[in-house]
Amino acid sequence: MKFIHSYKTVLLISALMASALFLQACGGSPDVQEPERPLAVSTALAQSEVTPATHTFPASVVSTQEARLSTIVMGTITQLDVNEGDRVRRGEVVARIKDDQIRAQLMQIQAAKLQASAGYELAAASFRRITNLFEQESATRHELDEVTAAYNMAKAQLEMLDASEQEVREMLAYTVIRAPFDGVVSRKFMRTGDLAAPGHPIVTLSSPGLLKVRAHLPESLVSGIQPGDVVRYSIPAAGMELLEVALTRINSTGDQMSRQFSAEALLPFSADTTGVRPGMFASLHLSVTDDPAIFIPQTALVHRGQLTGIYAVTESNQAVLRWVRTGREHEGRVEIISGLREGERYISELESPVRQGQLLSW
Repeated sequence: MKFIHSYKTVLLISALMASALFLQACGGSPDVQEPERPLAVSTALAQSEVTPATHTFPASVVSTQEARLSTIVMGTITQLDVNEGDRVRRGEVVARIKDDQIRAQLMQIQAAKLQASAGYELAAASFRRITNLFEQESATRHELDEVTAAYNMAKAQLEMLDASEQEVREMLAYTVIRAPFDGVVSRKFMRTGDLAAPGHPIVTLSSPGLLKVRAHLPESLVSGIQPGDVVRYSIPAAGMELLEVALTRINSTGDQMSRQFSAEALLPFSADTTGVRPGMFASLHLSVTDDPAIFIPQTALVHRGQLTGIYAVTESNQAVLRWVRTGREHEGRVEIISGLREGERYISELESPVRQGQLLSW
């Protein structure tokens, strides 16, 4: 057994020596790894800057002269022949409301007025006669006081009926809805046979003259704008995009529910000269200078699924993938809200694949 063990040892040593001699004869030596070559990239330093931010708000095209026609009496609509888009002239009848009860009331008042007028004439004649007799000392003070009181009561009764007649005539006038100006029916709320009620609009009438764009702005932006500021508007249906116009009015009181303030801009044309019509959808674009922020080129972004990142450059010139949170976009650049600090270097353009920890040069 001892002989066998010694024999195996000799064979192992011989094999090792033979391998060494073979490597020496062939001139072999262990491989030496070449140093990594830096990847040439374009880099930039992150810097904060002030940029104008564009905010877009939905708006509507409205007429500078607009009226919601309604009535102060309640009754059934007996005539409403106009439709949306119809043109009407000033004074033209737009709608009629059933007035039978009001006319009956007017007739009752007129009948009472005739009776009161006769009583007034009689009281006035008695007053004049007794007054003359009293001046001639042919009537007593008591008789004069009686006819004076009767005269005053008859006069008051007649004046009260006159006022009642005037009130009923005004109510009767509200049963006929007329156009207050030349315009176009922009909206129709009711139809013939519907019940009209006080405060409920029947139609909306818009003037076909000058137009304006109206939008509602949040309270956070109102303090930074004022009438006269130049903004941009778009009306897609008319093929108008990003045209400049000056703000003409900003409501000083906002809506208590939405906390929004209405703003208007007068358009430099009328509906008669363009394809723009009241009620069209529009957009109002405001450019507001925001606080300083870091913006980088969009070519520096790395997208992995729903994650967005950049390659930052370490002090040892190595690439480090860092996830960031982005914000606004402006002229091919994007705001970095978090993930990159001012003064840090990053790869500004990914011209070739970059791996984590890769040595860089620029």
